[in-house]
Amino acid sequence: MRYTREDGCKAWLTYAQAKASVLCQILEEFRSAENVYDQLLKDKGKALKPYLSQAQIDLLLEKAKPQPMHEMMLTMQRHQMGVIGIDAHNYPDSLRMIPDPPAILFYRGELDCLMGKCIAIVGTRKAAPNTIEATQRIARDLSNAGVTVVSGLAMGIDSAAHQGCLEGTSPTVALLGCGIDIDYPSSNHNLKERIVASGGLLLSEYPPGTPGMPWHFPVRNRMISGLCRAVVMMEAQIRSGTMTTVSHALDQGKDVYAYPGNIGSEWAEGAHQLLREGASYFTSAEDILENLNWVNAKPVPTRQEKSSLPPMSDGQRTIYSLLSQREMSFDELANATGFDAPGLSGELTMLTILGLIRSLPGKTYGKV
Repeated sequence: MRYTREDGCKAWLTYAQAKASVLCQILEEFRSAENVYDQLLKDKGKALKPYLSQAQIDLLLEKAKPQPMHEMMLTMQRHQMGVIGIDAHNYPDSLRMIPDPPAILFYRGELDCLMGKCIAIVGTRKAAPNTIEATQRIARDLSNAGVTVVSGLAMGIDSAAHQGCLEGTSPTVALLGCGIDIDYPSSNHNLKERIVASGGLLLSEYPPGTPGMPWHFPVRNRMISGLCRAVVMMEAQIRSGTMTTVSHALDQGKDVYAYPGNIGSEWAEGAHQLLREGASYFTSAEDILENLNWVNAKPVPTRQEKSSLPPMSDGQRTIYSLLSQREMSFDELANATGFDAPGLSGELTMLTILGLIRSLPGKTYGKV
């Protein structure tokens, strides 16, 4: 991943922890993130006082120092993290249309998978086992029908949606309420890597190192619904974060589908409430596809290309995904994957035997 100075300044600006609308105003006023950075160094933040509090300006001043800037760029490089502004040609068009669109986005993976047909699947972290099973089935069937499944990488319904989509032929997209380099929840580290290795996408408006905080997720949810034609609600209580995603979807004019779930269960209350209020009833992916007239949806090419690869372990897929983007040394791969030396050597040997990677001078590796 190569970065321009403007890329670094865009990433730096997000540390102000300002609302997306405020960051948009700042970028419009100063015309570039570089100009914001240079002006801050020149006047110590005086020009930003109409937009930011002193505490926010102090955060930017601290992060503008050479060492924090260097560490931020190293983290982005290590995690193969891209950054785009709302004016970029590859910024998702669907997000430009929502209220309060993100001014700056961080991503890892294939932005192109957002060009296809997208549906969000959301629900509680404490879903019933039969609803988890139904979620995986529905996500897999949607994926096989050429639909990209979008969710939030949380435990429960979100994880089931991503896993089900990975079992199909289309990519899946995870919207994070933390920095892309942060594993939240930590138990989903391997799922994150599988998403990227399979041609999917991780997306966040939070900069490197940002932990997942409770107030991030309701804000993040506007992006989950914003990227999609429809939101599928599997199971949730009436008062829950999932219902904020549904509220955003309704505000954005998106279709909402509710799964009937277990009658009498408190976790099915949200879906039953939505059904009473006019949400579309469904029990299968076919119901959704027919309702949206998407029966002949086509898979996204990036995932089709990857489907011809030989079977690999999660670790091998992670390494292959990293080497698909650039050549990397043994030490770089160890830092990026977290493998110890013997484990990494074993995975590299297997990938070499499979004919997918090659060893280069200087203990460096590249994709064949």
